[in-house]
Amino acid sequence: MTALSSAAGDITAALRSRDWVLERTSERAALWTLPSSAAELYVPHTLRRDTLEWAGVLERMAAPRQEHPRDIETSLDKAHFDVIRYRVNATGDTIPLETAATVIGNAFGMLRAAATTARKPRQNLYGTYRKDGDKLVAQARLGHTEQGSFIFPVLVHIDEPAPAPAEMLDGVQEVTPESDERRVTRTLAQAMQVIEKHVVQPDEGPSARSLLPVVYAGGSKELLTKLATTLADPDIAFLETNFTWAGVESAGRDMPTSVVIPAGASKVIAHAASVLGKARNEPVRAIVGPIIRIEHELGDMFGEIVIQAAPAGDERRSRVEVRVRADQMGELHDWMHAGTTVVVQGRLERRPSRYARFEGVGYPQALDDSLNILL
Repeated sequence: MTALSSAAGDITAALRSRDWVLERTSERAALWTLPSSAAELYVPHTLRRDTLEWAGVLERMAAPRQEHPRDIETSLDKAHFDVIRYRVNATGDTIPLETAATVIGNAFGMLRAAATTARKPRQNLYGTYRKDGDKLVAQARLGHTEQGSFIFPVLVHIDEPAPAPAEMLDGVQEVTPESDERRVTRTLAQAMQVIEKHVVQPDEGPSARSLLPVVYAGGSKELLTKLATTLADPDIAFLETNFTWAGVESAGRDMPTSVVIPAGASKVIAHAASVLGKARNEPVRAIVGPIIRIEHELGDMFGEIVIQAAPAGDERRSRVEVRVRADQMGELHDWMHAGTTVVVQGRLERRPSRYARFEGVGYPQALDDSLNILL
């Protein structure tokens, strides 16, 4: 089959993210249908942008949902970007310059903190950030402000992931590992979600123990401090953090899309940051990440999973093998294919020149579920 052009690849990723289904493919084109309508769309493998053929594909893609072709094209331009939108209240079309500087500066700080805790949860970074995380954050871009109160979009480029192996041994299933960039944006999204749930919602002040879910999700003293500083600005009534996930990499079903935190929460968040700064900085006895491999022979009492516990760039350290009970296999398969972040508590066995292995039998839990039982 003819290799897809860049334009055809972008259209293909967008169709998948919009619930279109690939019906069949030939040497020249692929036929896509939209189950919720009678729409059909042929996408030539050699499709090129800025041609009549390109315009026709955009029009037919937009028609079923009465979208504008230009909006489709704009979304395609961002198909390789996770977009984090920081939205604050505004009077008219402007906000004070100092407020804008506060939002942008702290947006950078929160992303930078997440880029370090994405590799390993830590409650206090002591101002020490990982160089590889800083390198990734340095590539983030600020987009044009958008309508809807006042919105600052931050774009993080997501590379096209390598496909999962087409052929595997019997009893083995694998999925494509999470990209380093997606791991950072996911960590920030889940940390914001857990901060809202475990710091903002409760009526009582946080303790070191009650903040453990925040740390597991990727929160830290530094991230909380930047968030509290933003909300303390007198011209800010709320901060909404909205996440749009790049189409080139599948997003987990449980990935947050929007978190709203009112300015009134600034004091309790600042207090939480202080608690994390003063608490004893004990190493986190847990691994956090998506399942990327499952191995289990039918009839065996145990199987093995591999959790991507760090960015994929360091392959040996990024994978942790965990022995699991067979009666959990159905749930583990669901989580792997849904891209669910899981947590396993316990100790690791370091093995020279080999992947780390979890000691004993592990009991993985979905991140949301595990956070509820930590308290």
